[in-house]
Amino acid sequence: MEPLRMRGLVAAVVTPMNGNGDLNLGVVPQVVDYLVSKGITGIYIAGSTGEGMSLTDEERREVAEAYVFAAKGRMKSFVQVGHNSLKASADLAGHAQSIGADAVSATPTGYFKVSGEAELVEGLLPIVEAASKTPFYYYHIPFLSGVNLDPVKLTKISMDRLPTFCGIKYSDGASLHNLPLLESVAPGLEFLSGSDEAYLMSVAQGYQAAVGSTYNYAAPIYDNVRKYLSVGDFKGAQVWQKRALEMITAMFETCGRSSLKVMMQMVGIDCGPVRRPIDPASPDQIIALRKRLDEMGWFEWIDEDLSVEMS
Repeated sequence: MEPLRMRGLVAAVVTPMNGNGDLNLGVVPQVVDYLVSKGITGIYIAGSTGEGMSLTDEERREVAEAYVFAAKGRMKSFVQVGHNSLKASADLAGHAQSIGADAVSATPTGYFKVSGEAELVEGLLPIVEAASKTPFYYYHIPFLSGVNLDPVKLTKISMDRLPTFCGIKYSDGASLHNLPLLESVAPGLEFLSGSDEAYLMSVAQGYQAAVGSTYNYAAPIYDNVRKYLSVGDFKGAQVWQKRALEMITAMFETCGRSSLKVMMQMVGIDCGPVRRPIDPASPDQIIALRKRLDEMGWFEWIDEDLSVEMS
């Protein structure tokens, strides 16, 4: 099966909710319209940013439908179906295929953790079989999943056992340098960078596409990193990556993980609060974040129109 051959930025989208914690999917078309206007090339649904593990299975299907339908014909859609129940994960994968998702992705099980790469692949097989006509991307995120296996060995085994295996969403900034090794064992597959903080490193490594939370509201910052690097201006690329890090630092120092959704308010799209166990941001925390962003010039950065000559 052919990978999607993504380029540019894929936004790990949030799941809009009402104040009482129920889904508010009427906001989804507004989110997608905004992302399209910013040149985002794909969306990653119900992942970490989308609070997929905090949703019921029915909610996950509803969120997937809303985003896939809104994005159809305008950007590619990945639906994350990882679950502690492999049967439930397979059911979600089959649903994603039935609604026309462009790709299925999955984390490993997080409670009963696998002990090796072959065991992991056997667990992924039912997911792949349930969506046999849809590209599959493994979601490597050891920081949250607790499963830190060798992605090179995993790739080799997956190529033999998983007919739809097309690559990895690689969310491990500490080992993004593995790209040449991954491409050497799987030259036809696709590896998507998953670390916003290491975006400059990922571009320099040769990643063609990246999946991230902050691409939802800060795409111009990352576009400028790639643009400057493409014309050999490494200093300019460093400036914009530093700005991304300043933004991320302000987010987590004021609102913690809930900032990944609070930031949507900063671009005028109210996606509501997070769902516990993530601690919701207080009004004072949101005010503090806005103040930090204003002081650093963030609102000007995301509207920056640079005339970078493309080589």
